[in-house]
Amino acid sequence: MKQILILADGIVAKHFLHRISETFISTNEYTVVALDRAILPRQLPSNITSYQFDPTSYIKLSMLIKREFDDIFIIMKNRVDAEGAYQNIRRDKPYTRITFFNRWDIDFEDENLININANELLASRMYDFLPNVPVIAQNVGLGQGEIMEVLVPFGSAYVYRHIGTIEQNQWRIVALYRSNKLVLPKPSLMIKPNDLLLLVGKPSVLESVFKAIKQELGQFPAPFGENLYLYVDMIKEKRECIVSCLEQVKYLHRRFKGRRLIIRVANPSDIELLDDIKEMERQSGLINCFVDYRSRPASELISADMKQHNVGLLICGRDLFAEREFRKIFYSLRRPVLQISSYPLNDIRKLVVVLSEEKSMEFISATVFDVASQLDLNIELLDYDPDGEFEKKSFILNHYENLSHIFSKNLEIRQEKKNPIRELSGEGGFLQVLPFTQKILQSPLLSYFSADAEKLYFKLSYNPQLFVPVDIE
Repeated sequence: MKQILILADGIVAKHFLHRISETFISTNEYTVVALDRAILPRQLPSNITSYQFDPTSYIKLSMLIKREFDDIFIIMKNRVDAEGAYQNIRRDKPYTRITFFNRWDIDFEDENLININANELLASRMYDFLPNVPVIAQNVGLGQGEIMEVLVPFGSAYVYRHIGTIEQNQWRIVALYRSNKLVLPKPSLMIKPNDLLLLVGKPSVLESVFKAIKQELGQFPAPFGENLYLYVDMIKEKRECIVSCLEQVKYLHRRFKGRRLIIRVANPSDIELLDDIKEMERQSGLINCFVDYRSRPASELISADMKQHNVGLLICGRDLFAEREFRKIFYSLRRPVLQISSYPLNDIRKLVVVLSEEKSMEFISATVFDVASQLDLNIELLDYDPDGEFEKKSFILNHYENLSHIFSKNLEIRQEKKNPIRELSGEGGFLQVLPFTQKILQSPLLSYFSADAEKLYFKLSYNPQLFVPVDIE
């Protein structure tokens, strides 16, 4: 049985005592000294004994503390009384643990005292209610940010996604609160607006997750990173391809407002073209050009740039993406890759998604709507099934329809028995968004007669294509 002494006075002490009386703990026995009996609960449980006297009186208090107490709490409204009671206890009990309710920012040099700073406590609690601020558990676990609550806003990229489609590396969604009810998460559980998620994980990782959940449309390339990155190789790429990339990336940079554009030039063999790139840098404070004169390996160069410049979108020309070596490099970086084609981005009016594996389609959905929003594009979904069994993909279609209503984007769904790649090959002027899976790494020769839309991406590469990673580590 733990013996606990409480010196109580004021409204905080009153609430504290009422809380104790409502939550009976059989292994604790309380002795309460109150200046005013009005703060005591009307019905005292059997484990609470009360006295009424002034604890600043050493004679009276010393008689009581001849008993052995495991813990002493001082919760008083007057500073002089609180300090007087503390000094009286320490005269006879120098090593007993004291918990002191401190409203006056008093500094103590006492290893056996727990100083509860009321001002910091209230300020911290009020801070938790600010919008876009993570709520971190203070009194459980380590208190270092490894437990966090996040309210999912209406326009979040996490809305209407199943928990099973969300990569949770070094963190987990361990509980969800909806309509003031606890819901234990399952892979099939769909996140809805105003859900409160309870997250557990590495504090630095949870900070990034918090930002990703709170992000609304218009944030891409976040959460993959912040800035745009164009990679140019003057030996491996035709001059007209590089020129086209530079023109189109300027348009893209204007649409993705506030982002920095990093241009990395490898094998600088065209001086005139290099001067044009440096002129772009001089004309904009948000464009930086870096030239590699040492012929470093592309994998080493690009990987270092990704980390140094917080790159969220990697951009390259069609010539580079056609090389399997570069596709492998890009795939390993786990960043979205935009392949620029000869068809100008500023002439494009729609974004196209050919439905494939359900989990991948749900994973890229947030990016689809974000990019369509920033580039002002309508969205077209192509559902291909040679047997006409379109109900198989009804869930993912409903998912995209829900998002289209939330974000007020036009969405057209085309259901075809014919191969959509053949249908699209006769069209032009669209941006294709597709999952960046290992299928993209295969040789086109081996995929030429496949019916898999992802493996046949190269047949539509005359249009710009955005490859979104779906297996982020």
